[in-house]
Amino acid sequence: MDCLRCLSRLGAGLEWRPDFWISSVEGAPQLSLFHHAQPQHHAQRIKPSQMPPPRKKARTARNTPKDDPSQEQSSILTDSRTSWLLKSDEQMVELKVKNETFQVAKSVLTKNSEYFEGCLNGRFSEAKKRTVDFGDDEEIDSRYLALYIGLAYSSSSIVPHTIPRPSKNPQASAPKTPMRDYVEVYKLCDRFISPAMGEFIESCIDVAIRDGHRALFRTAGDEGMQKVLMRDFADAYEALRATQTKQQDIGNRMVSYFCEGVSYNAWFTGMEELVDRPKFIAHVSRGFAGKLRDLQHGRKLKRKELAGPGSATP
Repeated sequence: MDCLRCLSRLGAGLEWRPDFWISSVEGAPQLSLFHHAQPQHHAQRIKPSQMPPPRKKARTARNTPKDDPSQEQSSILTDSRTSWLLKSDEQMVELKVKNETFQVAKSVLTKNSEYFEGCLNGRFSEAKKRTVDFGDDEEIDSRYLALYIGLAYSSSSIVPHTIPRPSKNPQASAPKTPMRDYVEVYKLCDRFISPAMGEFIESCIDVAIRDGHRALFRTAGDEGMQKVLMRDFADAYEALRATQTKQQDIGNRMVSYFCEGVSYNAWFTGMEELVDRPKFIAHVSRGFAGKLRDLQHGRKLKRKELAGPGSATP
């Protein structure tokens, strides 16, 4: 990591930030080499018989490769609105949504979005004013727009994000990034026609689904963790647009992995806390019905007509 920081400052004029690369101030730091004069000594000839035997190098842990925990699922998305651009000569544009205004390098937007390429390089008024005003658009939240912009900066850097690896112990703590954050940014990638960024975020969603599934499966006896994970899946699923085929596929994967991992007892006792997520509850119910159907066909399980409730007979 130190090497990357040094390269960014010396060669590319970029400055490092925890989650993405951003344009930096002009003027890279200079390195100088200092030569210190060493006292000279007269060399003496040593006979081969007088030379000590070579020492064996002690084994160190350097030869053993270690997993880099930074590559696991982490906070890929970061809302650092004030640190995208410290100082730059690039042409800036403004994105306005509700009561917030974002100043963004034009090239960052046009490079990653066909939508902004058309708006800011065409004959539209947005290109002349260098402003895109979304007004009170309900589908654009300033928080998620900020995450989208941060991802766009990262995608424009010389060292863009790499897809994170699944966590080794996802059950150890709650998800670092809510799954819904990925979904909301994915929706913006779809709206602004940012296919490369969208593919990256979809991969992050798949890693989050896998981690969530394994955490659910491994914490069957931890009711608190089960509820946290149930809420994480529910919030993410509810944010998806059912009219988009691609998002339907993502939702199907979410529910499929959820049903295979969640504790039935936790779902039975905690489902009422998710009444504000009716679409998720409906899809999970359909998923459980599918599992029962498969069980019925595989083990000849038969439905029963029950008597009652009550003792009255027809």
